[in-house]
Amino acid sequence: DYFHIGGDDLYLLVENLRLYLESEEIQLASNGGQTLPNGSEDEQTPLFMGRRFAEGGNRARMFISGGSGYTMNKAALKTLVVDGFPTCFPHMHTFSEDVMVATCLRKMDIVPYDTKDEAGGERYMPFQPGHHLTYHPPKNPKDDWYSNYSVDVKWGIDHCAAKSVAFHYIKEDLMKRMHGILYHYC
Repeated sequence: DYFHIGGDDLYLLVENLRLYLESEEIQLASNGGQTLPNGSEDEQTPLFMGRRFAEGGNRARMFISGGSGYTMNKAALKTLVVDGFPTCFPHMHTFSEDVMVATCLRKMDIVPYDTKDEAGGERYMPFQPGHHLTYHPPKNPKDDWYSNYSVDVKWGIDHCAAKSVAFHYIKEDLMKRMHGILYHYC
């Protein structure tokens, strides 16, 4: 079982998310990375998945960008709700829930999982498809927050995974166009 959360400007390709979560890679990871699950397991390794960012370029402060949403397996969600929420920033009000969730999970030794595909393409996109196609970082990556926060990414045409899971900042008209193109309605 998995939980995915994202905003109302998120375009989620459900079939790609399902394929990814059912993949051997994720099945192995959720079973500790040693063997594929066979149904007799009584424990699951917590998985916290999405687009990884390094806060301010600091890899010790990795978080999952909330824009394209994040996906947790049952073990990660249970750990966050039962062990994290009561003690980790219980009264904080902030717009950066993605950073706070990652901070709470990190305190329990759950770190963001690298969700790139076998070719190094990102599955969870913090911007619209066109932005990822045309964006190139400045000469000094620290001059732009996006290149500074990004972790081992490819730029241009190779940036997006062939089976991308989610895109952020998708307004209604673009959402309808993307849906029409992807599902052959136009």
